[in-house]
Amino acid sequence: MYNYYRTTPFEQWVEHLWIKSGIAEPSQLNVEEVASRLDVWVHFMNDSSRALDYMGLRSILVDRRLDKEAQWEDFLHELCHVLRHAGNQTVMPQLFCEGQEAEANRFVLYAAIPFYMLRQIKLPARIDEAVETIASHFGVTLELAGKRLEQLQRRTLATIMWEELIRREAEDQLRSSVRSSSC
Repeated sequence: MYNYYRTTPFEQWVEHLWIKSGIAEPSQLNVEEVASRLDVWVHFMNDSSRALDYMGLRSILVDRRLDKEAQWEDFLHELCHVLRHAGNQTVMPQLFCEGQEAEANRFVLYAAIPFYMLRQIKLPARIDEAVETIASHFGVTLELAGKRLEQLQRRTLATIMWEELIRREAEDQLRSSVRSSSC
């Protein structure tokens, strides 16, 4: 499966961020380690998670009422806002906010389960077992692991179909040129 998977430019950006920060192992994928390496202040509180960037001080407030996996996913979502977004969403146009939220959700998939780490793992053939393996290996919820696996499968299938289409078109062109030259 991994041979056909193609990373997106945004996914490559996230992987470069991790590699540049010295994050090479799934064990390093946790709130404390990432916050330290990226110079982000983290505070746990009894309220919904959010990101703040005040005068260059990048801060993430994480909801302590969530379990560890959900805190990690919330942290990553807010980290995307800190790293890539500017402005106050309460005064932004709705479509702009939706775009930022969609990007933050994709960031969570890429940052929590980086492909360069995932490709080192042999996944079981059964989907439910593969999801459990990903979730336990990367410390994420089963839901996030399932979304990432589905994304990998979808993109892999798209690449296989694209390559098959190109192969067939090349064969058709070759047959057509052979017929033309034999006339």
